[in-house]
Amino acid sequence: MSNNETFSKILVAIDGSEISLKAADYGIKLARKDKAQLIVLHVIHIPAAGLMYTTESAFKQFIDKSTNEADGWFDKIRKKASESKVELKAQTIEEMYSVPGAIIKYCEKMNADIIIVGGTGKSGFKKFLLGSVATDVVRYARCPVLVIK
Repeated sequence: MSNNETFSKILVAIDGSEISLKAADYGIKLARKDKAQLIVLHVIHIPAAGLMYTTESAFKQFIDKSTNEADGWFDKIRKKASESKVELKAQTIEEMYSVPGAIIKYCEKMNADIIIVGGTGKSGFKKFLLGSVATDVVRYARCPVLVIK
C-alpha cells in the first residue's frame, strides 16, 4: 500500500475483551484519518454440540444475553466514533462453525478494505478465543489484516 492510498471501509471484529475494544479505537482513528466508514462486527459463536443439550428457551436466552452485551460494547464504540465524526455500522451475527470464516465472509460481503482484530480475546464456552481467530483471519483473509496487541 502506497503512502497516499486510503481505506474506504474498515471492519473491526470485537468480542468485548479489552484488546478488541482497543482494536475498535484503532479503527476509529484510521477511519477518521481516511474519512472511511467503520463497520464493527461481533460474532456470537454457537457451539453446534451445545445445541443438542439445550432447550429453545435457554438458547434464546443465550442469544439475547450475547446480543445485549454486544449492544453495550457498540454503544461505547458508537460514542467514541461520533466524537471523532466517524460513520459507524454495528452488526452482530450468529455463527455455528467458523468465527474467522464468518468475519472474512462478512468482510467480503461489505467490501471492506481491511480487517482489524485484537491479538487475544475472551475464551470459554460462550466466548471465543480471539488469538486463534486472529491467526485464521490473517491466514485466510484476502485483504490486509491489522492485529492489535
